Amino acid sequence: MLIRHYATTSHAAPDTLDRTENWRFDGVCARAVDDDLWFPEPSDKATTRDAITACLLCPVLMLCRQAALTEEQGLGKVSRHGIRGGLTPAQRHAADTSTRAAQGKSGRQLAPCGTDAAYDRHRRNGEQPCDPCRRAHNERNVQVRAEARHRRATANECGTTKAYYRHLLVGEDIDPACQAASDAYEQQLTLPPGPPECGTRGGYQRHRRLGETACDACRAANSAADRDFRNTGTTTERSAA
Repeated sequence: MLIRHYATTSHAAPDTLDRTENWRFDGVCARAVDDDLWFPEPSDKATTRDAITACLLCPVLMLCRQAALTEEQGLGKVSRHGIRGGLTPAQRHAADTSTRAAQGKSGRQLAPCGTDAAYDRHRRNGEQPCDPCRRAHNERNVQVRAEARHRRATANECGTTKAYYRHLLVGEDIDPACQAASDAYEQQLTLPPGPPECGTRGGYQRHRRLGETACDACRAANSAADRDFRNTGTTTERSAA
């Protein structure tokens, strides 16, 4: 179906527009020869998209949408008809805060249109996202990409092991900060474990290997380990059931 194009630069009504019911005469639908476009069958997705596209060109889009939400407040989905304010009956029903459709499980209030969460809800329900939701989704995408660029820039800063290997891969000279980070990382990998601490069975055995007299804490730990071995067959502590 062909869409009639009307020149417009804003969705907001001009300042000289009468804010009573006269705004309806400035709607795209009011100037169309055939208004069947705004009353498609629920299964006619193509006509529904055409009607929404026409609504998005309308200078009184937001006034029309607000009027629809006010007039239909509390009505069920089947009592709402046609495309109004660029929204389908199902979308207007979901946006009506006085209905159960606007609430999630346990009565939780769903995100209103004009948010990224509402955009996702439209898509999950197989609906055409409204214009405010698309704008919110695009703004969120811009923010996510900016955050990703910042993380990549931070990760590639010199003075890290990752930056050291990046220098190697592209054949660049390695700066002192990256070399120091790489040396510290390799030292952590090759550093031998320290001696067992006193107060443990390992500490008691260390005393014996060195020919030292075991301290009281190590003797107590060794006795406790022997007792556990006799009772449970292992010296490993078991978590309480």
